[in-house]
Amino acid sequence: MRLSFHTLVFFAVFQWLTSTSAQAQGYLLLSGKVIDKSTQKPIAHAYVGMMSKSTGTLTNEDGQFFYRFPRIAIDSAVVVAVIGYKPFRQKASAYTLNQKDVVIELEPATPRLVDSSFIKTFEARNLVSDALGKIKKNNPQTPYLLNGFYRESLQQNGEYVDIREAVLQSEKDPRPKILVPEKVKALRGRQFLSENRSKALEGYSFPNGATIVTHSIDVGIPEYLDGKNLYDYVYELDDTIAYYLDKQVYRVLFRPVNAGIKAARTGSISINAADSAIIRIEYDFTAEGVKDVLKTGASDKVFGKTKRDTKRVYTCINYKPFAGKWYLQDYRMLLDTQFEQNKVQTLGSIKLQFVTTEIQKSNGMRIPETDVLIDTENFSPQVIPKYDEVIWGNFNFIIPSEAMRQIVNTLAK
Repeated sequence: MRLSFHTLVFFAVFQWLTSTSAQAQGYLLLSGKVIDKSTQKPIAHAYVGMMSKSTGTLTNEDGQFFYRFPRIAIDSAVVVAVIGYKPFRQKASAYTLNQKDVVIELEPATPRLVDSSFIKTFEARNLVSDALGKIKKNNPQTPYLLNGFYRESLQQNGEYVDIREAVLQSEKDPRPKILVPEKVKALRGRQFLSENRSKALEGYSFPNGATIVTHSIDVGIPEYLDGKNLYDYVYELDDTIAYYLDKQVYRVLFRPVNAGIKAARTGSISINAADSAIIRIEYDFTAEGVKDVLKTGASDKVFGKTKRDTKRVYTCINYKPFAGKWYLQDYRMLLDTQFEQNKVQTLGSIKLQFVTTEIQKSNGMRIPETDVLIDTENFSPQVIPKYDEVIWGNFNFIIPSEAMRQIVNTLAK
């Protein structure tokens, strides 16, 4: 069969396009460590990614990171950023393909001291109120999706005895009158269960942990700062102004006006000076606040035959910019509880973490109610004594610490 000249041209162009597309597809990766340039110590929870492409990951507690990105984005800048440091920017093409030993040094950003007399006269509550009032301006108000990595873990006297991990999709719809403004779906997940777990810790978990740490201010002002609750706290401007992405950041400290405030917190709110956007909320519950939230009063310290005493409830939420708006970057929560059974004391520590790895548009109906994640205990148990990352495919994840990896030596059969 003879082909016409135009047909031959068509096939030639098609073959070229197919070849070009194939070369453009696929993913590249960078992995390594982020450290302080002055002290050479690792920097935990630093963002690593391409802000222009809405993708990224976070360093673990040892400063280690793993970042996978589409090959087509090779000429985009990799940004490393965390409050208190000057941002690092470098084109991905400057690195060796699939380089696994990257060391990125961040230079501390010298904070600017604030005059003490100014702090005394400054009305910090107004700064917080203004930031809360600008949530609708600074944060997205149309439906969108967050792809991210979730990890919840249980430590028993410092040893990991339970780890649940998943790639999650969180759909948010900040529009008014939406009955379910936030939905969470697990794309894939697993759990490691140790046979060394004490019976004293039975039932000690957060089945709705994924829902907690994917929540953000986009869909509503935090209840403890909403309306009249704003006046339940005393606010004070910190004596230094920090920096994030080369922009000034005000840090407002807050504490309850008295011990009678329900579910009281003590912490800080970091506010971007340029647009009054909230970029970090960090707090501990007070001793009285812990009792209100977990209902562990003097008459409720016995759980079955086990005494329990909650020591700490800590939360830290960070936001990052993309396309003129601020989105949830990561959410971390810690719960420490002291258990006593048969005169043996055991410290149980639950850690919850969600890290946004990609931001996508949505119509508000990408996650049907039938797909909503109910309980992370339903994740498939890992019985193979190996802690690998093949399960995550092309999704980004947070590198487990060496201590986490040790759980595979104690898996329940």
